[in-house]
Amino acid sequence: MQKLPEGKKRNANMELLRLVAMMMVTMLHALGKSGSLHPINSALPLNGWVAWALETLSVCAVDVFMLLSGYFMIHSKFKLRRLLELVLQTLFYSLVPLGIFICMGLVPREELDVYHILQYCLPIHMEVFWFITAYVVLYMVSPILSEGINAMEEKPLRCVILCLLVYECVFKSVLPMKLVTDTEGYHFLWYLIMFLIGAYFRRFGFKLLTSTSRGVVVYLLGCALIFMETCVVYWINAKFGRLNDLLMVSYHYNQIFVILSSVGIFTAFLHAKPIEGRLGRAICLISPYALGVYLLQENLQLRFTWQGWFGLHAESLSEPMAVFLLRLLLAVVSMFVFGIIVDAIRAKVFQGIAMIWGRRKE
Repeated sequence: MQKLPEGKKRNANMELLRLVAMMMVTMLHALGKSGSLHPINSALPLNGWVAWALETLSVCAVDVFMLLSGYFMIHSKFKLRRLLELVLQTLFYSLVPLGIFICMGLVPREELDVYHILQYCLPIHMEVFWFITAYVVLYMVSPILSEGINAMEEKPLRCVILCLLVYECVFKSVLPMKLVTDTEGYHFLWYLIMFLIGAYFRRFGFKLLTSTSRGVVVYLLGCALIFMETCVVYWINAKFGRLNDLLMVSYHYNQIFVILSSVGIFTAFLHAKPIEGRLGRAICLISPYALGVYLLQENLQLRFTWQGWFGLHAESLSEPMAVFLLRLLLAVVSMFVFGIIVDAIRAKVFQGIAMIWGRRKE
């Protein structure tokens, strides 16, 4: 099997995927944290079905980010400065909004106790942004992972990945009960597994998915299976009960159909025609700020409130479909663009501080 090209021709494609995935993450936060995902039954309005369809199309986004980490970091070097920048970036989105809301008198006193202060001052250790917590740990061990992965042959690496998938994914995907060890993908171990898969793609490719069309088919197939399984679980629970804990199991990041859809869209972008010229440069210019979109909308003061800025709430499902979709799309696009702008400003401020600091040391 031939290795995938190591050149930079595909970078713009994958950076576009990063932006698309962040748009999907914003969609997940808009739907899930506004109460727009009502139980699936015969009384569900048409807007409710639309909300579930959009949730299904977007749920693979987090796994996509994990795949991208493995795909790119397998050939990158560990940099202590990059780790420090990530920690400072996280602190920026934890403390600056808090300061603004305190000045506006919008933070209740009970939220300024020791526990909450630790959440704001130690957001990584307190797992305020669970994805960042997992990413920081992964980044710190990435030199060991990269050395090991690059030293392995294809068959042993594939065997390791399959064993980990059986342990973390297969059993939870087929058993009608919640396992004690199941963290639903919100953990370092799942990030590690997807990192390995992304690294495997970079080193050896994937002979079953060698074209964009195949990737799109697999992505849509995974989404269809997620939706169908969810409908079946809701129906069984309504008829016989006892499945309340599994109603959202198909949307867990470590569920087999979510992996299928994430691998599908990943390979679809990977094998697409390279994006070049001005568009490619523009994509590569914007994509470094994508993480800021997540950090902004998941700030403790904002994660359950920004949806309401656009009139998006549980009652929105009873509005005309055009109005519901307009609210939803306006919320997603606005928060995405706003997040990109804020992080671009944050990056410029950090660069200015670094320059001043460097001059003082001289």
